[in-house]
Amino acid sequence: MDINFWGSTYITYFAIPHLRKSKGKIIVITSGAANIPLPLASVYSASKAALVRFFETLRVELSPDIKITIVFPGVISTDMTTPHFVEKYGSDFFLSESVSKCAKAIFRGIARGETYIEEPSWLKWMFLINSVSPEMFDYLVNYLFFRYLKPYFKRD
Repeated sequence: MDINFWGSTYITYFAIPHLRKSKGKIIVITSGAANIPLPLASVYSASKAALVRFFETLRVELSPDIKITIVFPGVISTDMTTPHFVEKYGSDFFLSESVSKCAKAIFRGIARGETYIEEPSWLKWMFLINSVSPEMFDYLVNYLFFRYLKPYFKRD
């Protein structure tokens, strides 16, 4: 919470007066885990969900002076994620997206003035399925977790 939530909120608090004067924009990088139940990442997901709700509320409070765009990156092939998948499964996660493609999509969304940016694009469908049928989505995530991931995360 200290980094994922408080780090973003504190800096925003001090930036608001300057952004008001310059008609600036706030870009918030959260995570797809903010809207999707991600096994083994409950605290991370909660901190990102708190960030989303904070900036959604702030968007209403600051409108129309300051615009806020919230970015939900999914699985992006970075040095942090890729080695883990390669080590465990022998290849990169098949639905991951390159950093450059993700960055270009984020900049395009900011230029269009989008309120939310979900990247990779398939993440939008995951959010939709989760909101329409959370029970089915939970079943799917639970199945995938127990079938593919849990054997690699044994605890004493």
